[in-house]
Amino acid sequence: MAQKQDAVRVVGLRAHTLALFQGTFGGVVGLVVAVLFALRTTIHMTQSTESVFAGLTLGLSAGIVSIIVLPFVYFALGWVVGYVQGWVFNLIAHNSGGIEIFTEK
Repeated sequence: MAQKQDAVRVVGLRAHTLALFQGTFGGVVGLVVAVLFALRTTIHMTQSTESVFAGLTLGLSAGIVSIIVLPFVYFALGWVVGYVQGWVFNLIAHNSGGIEIFTEK
């Protein structure tokens, strides 16, 4: 059976690690959104033109640009939000005495 150790008190974290985590998560979400946008645009352009080839090329061009750009934008916004949240967490955790974490042996 696991034995409890003394509590470990966390009074802060590195804000840039939280920012990197949230930025990466945002980038993955941005990629999914961009792929869905590319599919929707391709289907819409194919239906609106008389030529299937023209619809596919016009839809894919906007989709490919979004697949390249959108994950970077989502990463950047996620990184900024994560850094601010990490800074606020450090401020609150330090002033409130920290958070106790129990570990098992």
